[in-house]
Amino acid sequence: MNVLNKIIAPLALSAALIGVGSNAYAANLLINGSFEQPGCSSSCVLDTPAKTNFIPGWTTFLSGAEYFNMPASIPSSVAADGVAIVDLANYAYLNGGGIQQNFETVIGAKYRLTFSAGNSKYGGRSGDGIIQVKVAGQTTSFNTPTASGVATVWNTITYDFTATTAHTTLSFSNEQNPNYNFAFIDKVVVERL
Repeated sequence: MNVLNKIIAPLALSAALIGVGSNAYAANLLINGSFEQPGCSSSCVLDTPAKTNFIPGWTTFLSGAEYFNMPASIPSSVAADGVAIVDLANYAYLNGGGIQQNFETVIGAKYRLTFSAGNSKYGGRSGDGIIQVKVAGQTTSFNTPTASGVATVWNTITYDFTATTAHTTLSFSNEQNPNYNFAFIDKVVVERL
């Protein structure tokens, strides 16, 4: 029995340490990446300085953003994760909208951004849109999936980057006409590789 304990105990400890080590890098570095807090009964327009920090962990910029309870706002639609999403194409203004978060990074370390991009033809929109992403000094654009009807369609987008500072800002924006385009985001994750 004593010999068996000498063999099993180190194996169990090794398995536990491997599990802890792999989970340490798999943790989302962002706060509230699926926008579930604080929640919105239907659609909330975050377009004033008083509403800049309405979504915990995130700050709006340009003309702000729309914050949806997806099932309550667009018929036959679901969020990519939970019920809340952000629409970067804020319909209250025509000069673009955005949301951003600052998080700790290690200079020179590699990271992976993963997020869900979505769109719908609800309200006479075109069913397509563009999401601009800026992180670690790099700016790139991604197309949302093209929706063929009212029900929202989602696509997962992945982007790798290398941190250049100890604090990195991740921002999402859209400058299209919000009366013609949606630019939905949800389930935003940043992990160290």
